[in-house]
Amino acid sequence: MRRYSLFLAPYALCFFLACLFVSAPHAKAAPAAQSDPWYNPKKYNPAKLFKRGAKSANDQLASDGDLEVKLTHQLQVQGILPQATELQDACSAFKELAECVASLRVSHSLQIDFSCLKWDVTGVKPKPVADSCAGPAGGKAMGLPRAIDLLKPDSNAKSESSSALKRAREDIKDASG
Repeated sequence: MRRYSLFLAPYALCFFLACLFVSAPHAKAAPAAQSDPWYNPKKYNPAKLFKRGAKSANDQLASDGDLEVKLTHQLQVQGILPQATELQDACSAFKELAECVASLRVSHSLQIDFSCLKWDVTGVKPKPVADSCAGPAGGKAMGLPRAIDLLKPDSNAKSESSSALKRAREDIKDASG
């Protein structure tokens, strides 16, 4: 009998200690849940630093109907957007509104088919696209300067795209103000 008590005593001690340690975090969990932890991943999310515009061009236009009306009118008066075209339809696949307006400006100034330019910049094939348009390689979107260089090789693509983006941002600022 003494043999069994020497054999079972360490196991009983381990079982007793395990019960104490397992129950201890549950007793402390209730007050800790009420206070803020030292690190909250929702508050300090580094991915937010690198996130580009959260709203797409259509979302931005839909959220501010006044912006859409003013910007559409402004671009139609300048002859950049055709009268029968709505800006929200033209900007349907763009990630940023400024990129869409810049593409409209470039297509007007360089006489490039907007649907071809839109396909290259967004990577999404528009419904009314000409057969002469060659889409982006691999179906991946490319930057505006690269798309301009592809569609109009004799132009200065970098300066055209930068000036168009600058004017597009000014147009959006004027329309929203």
